Amino acid sequence: MHSNWRDCKAWFDEKLPMNTNSNEASKFYDICLSQLAGYYENHQFGGISGSLSKMISADPNFILGHCLKNGIELLGTNFTLTSDPYQKSIKDLISKSEALADELTLREKLHVRAIGHLAKGNLPESVKLWEDILIDHPTDMMAVRMSAGVYFYLGDSIQMRDSITRILPKWNKNIPLFNYLYGYYAFGLTQTKELEKAEKYAKMGIEMNRQDGWACHAIAHANEYASSVDKGIDFLLKTEKDWTSCDFISGHNYWHLCLFYLEKQEYEKIVEILNNNESFLNPKMTIDMINISSLLTRLKLDGFKDDEYLKNKFIDVKEKFNDRNDQHGYIYSDCHMALIYAMIGNEQEKKVYMKSFENFVNNQNLSDFIRNLNINLGRKIFNALFEYGENNFDKVVDLLYPIRYELKYIGGSNAQRDIFNLILIECCFKSKYEKHNRMGAGLLFERLSQKQNSSLTNRIADKFFIHDINKNF
Repeated sequence: MHSNWRDCKAWFDEKLPMNTNSNEASKFYDICLSQLAGYYENHQFGGISGSLSKMISADPNFILGHCLKNGIELLGTNFTLTSDPYQKSIKDLISKSEALADELTLREKLHVRAIGHLAKGNLPESVKLWEDILIDHPTDMMAVRMSAGVYFYLGDSIQMRDSITRILPKWNKNIPLFNYLYGYYAFGLTQTKELEKAEKYAKMGIEMNRQDGWACHAIAHANEYASSVDKGIDFLLKTEKDWTSCDFISGHNYWHLCLFYLEKQEYEKIVEILNNNESFLNPKMTIDMINISSLLTRLKLDGFKDDEYLKNKFIDVKEKFNDRNDQHGYIYSDCHMALIYAMIGNEQEKKVYMKSFENFVNNQNLSDFIRNLNINLGRKIFNALFEYGENNFDKVVDLLYPIRYELKYIGGSNAQRDIFNLILIECCFKSKYEKHNRMGAGLLFERLSQKQNSSLTNRIADKFFIHDINKNF
């Protein structure tokens, strides 16, 4: 793992000069960037939060340092994009960059502009600027990592893959953090269903650094899409000691392990993780909330019998994240907060959530891109989830079925967004309308053609007698 932190001269020698003259700030920039790239916390320096603070303290006028700090916070989705702290921080960054314009390179100025667009939710414009940087500076890891994050929230699987494809040949083993590119590339390949290739490149990354939690995560995806359940469990358990060191992805890797257990209906192992794993027991990050709410809903859909257990777990996660009911940003994250309210929230909580949503989309600091995306997709998905919570299955179908091919635009991975497919299929068959039942059969045919070896999918088919008419696959 990279630990020979780069000073000002080292960054200059790599043709990535920065406006700081502080070697301490330069080294902490490397320390922060390494944690971002590797999804881990370096506790020697106070984790990523402590490292960012030390970096800014070392040089308050360090422009790329401020860009990195803001970028990490904006991609973390723990607060609404339009919150006052974010907007003030962005204004300060832009003001500093304008005052120091004469000493900034074009690359640094592009980073500032990209962060400015990201803060307004204009993801397409921000990633265009980071891609522009990578044309001339393909080894700029901040641009690499921020681009990957934005493509994830855009649900743009092809660009997740191709963005790394364009720069990979320009790197080599002597450049710090090179190994992480294989994991990023592998994940993009899983999203375009190039599974054997994805596993190959993920393993290349792991060979260079066993503690590459994101590369392990890519292999989990490859096994999930291939319905290689036992292989997936075996891999995650054998590498558990390696990827658990990656604080920002370890909880999600346990979520993947739970998906494999769900395929086998080994509920007791899922409950053990829910009850004992720190990210499920004491969730703090938005990704933790997403993991828990999605997993509990999948258990419900699969017929898990202990309704009281599910109810109590939903109450617990709601209480832990209830202070975020007025925080909005990326639709995929927000959908899971809505899912919690759908499962356990009262009418007042739902009203408050939707009122805060309307305030968000009407905020003048927001870009048209994120506003329109929320209006055209977010509102429909939230309402569909609330209807699902009330067992109004026909209304769920009317809301979700017409937009099912647009759901990729809310972001997340194919595996994460599958929760909406599962809910839609369930509602089609439980709807009072026969046409909806037939639509459900069509959706299940689609799923069976892609997941013939999935026990979960076959259980759904058995539940609704679809195998009786499914003769041609």
